[in-house]
Amino acid sequence: MQPRSAPFDWGLAMGLGVPDFSAHRFSANSTSLARIRRFTHRTLALWGRRHCADDVMMVVGELVANAVRHALTSHPDRHGWLGLMNTASTVICAVQDPSPDKPLPYTATAQDTRGRGLHIIGELTHDWGYSLHGNAGKTVWAVVPTTLTPITARRGTSCGATNP
Repeated sequence: MQPRSAPFDWGLAMGLGVPDFSAHRFSANSTSLARIRRFTHRTLALWGRRHCADDVMMVVGELVANAVRHALTSHPDRHGWLGLMNTASTVICAVQDPSPDKPLPYTATAQDTRGRGLHIIGELTHDWGYSLHGNAGKTVWAVVPTTLTPITARRGTSCGATNP
């Protein structure tokens, strides 16, 4: 599955907040990542989305880990932004980082210890993609369903799936 490109989101890049949008800045250090987890849990609780916390946390974790690994470690003086938006039936997770490199799924072997993040995101979300910002970086976004509706392409139970 290839991501699709989308237009630039100025609100996320500027860290603007409204009642159903919240953003948090992060860097590559371990205390920053712990703060991202607490921020995400608090935001979901505020929005009454605790039932989707596992899926959203997994998606946020993969997006932030990719930003740290592929963008922030080579730019230690820079930071990224996590933006969360609450809609009627989804939580949209978006991570902005300073790298202009497109996020492309990697085909991991059984021996690889990483390289499955975008595949995990693809399984847990309705859609995902990215927006390039020239040499200023990119935003990678994912739409996590929050309503319990049957999705035949999935197995198990999650925010957007029920057991077949």
